[in-house]
Amino acid sequence: MSNGIKVLFGAVLGLLYVVFGLLQFVQAVFEAVSGVPMAGLAALLVPGNVFSGFVLIVVGAVLLTGAKKLSGGAEEGMPFIYVGILLSVGFGLVALCSMGAGALEAAAFPEEGAEPWSVVDTITPILYLAVIGVLGFLAWGKELFRGIRAA
Repeated sequence: MSNGIKVLFGAVLGLLYVVFGLLQFVQAVFEAVSGVPMAGLAALLVPGNVFSGFVLIVVGAVLLTGAKKLSGGAEEGMPFIYVGILLSVGFGLVALCSMGAGALEAAAFPEEGAEPWSVVDTITPILYLAVIGVLGFLAWGKELFRGIRAA
């Protein structure tokens, strides 16, 4: 498969990660100042969370660095793309485990008067952007692990 597709994949996914990370920062600042979330960002399932925003920006920066190096013809950009994909999938799995733990806690220890647990409340950009990372992993996972084994 050509590197052009990997460059495009890394650039688009990296840009999405950076944009959603910045949106989470904006949402967190807006909530801290006004006390209410921004309606538009809440509709996109973007919670105000500084730490998740930072994670998203780091993953996006890794992917964008790989896309930039690879588009310039430097083969050392490929590991950045692969690591970005692995970070995407890894943090997505952590978010999925957190969602499952929240569901289990809500089922096992229901609190009186508390708002019921909802799947929609636990969906975050880390989770739904990881789906795109999984697609990249499925496309280039064998190539990635072949390179690790050779090293």
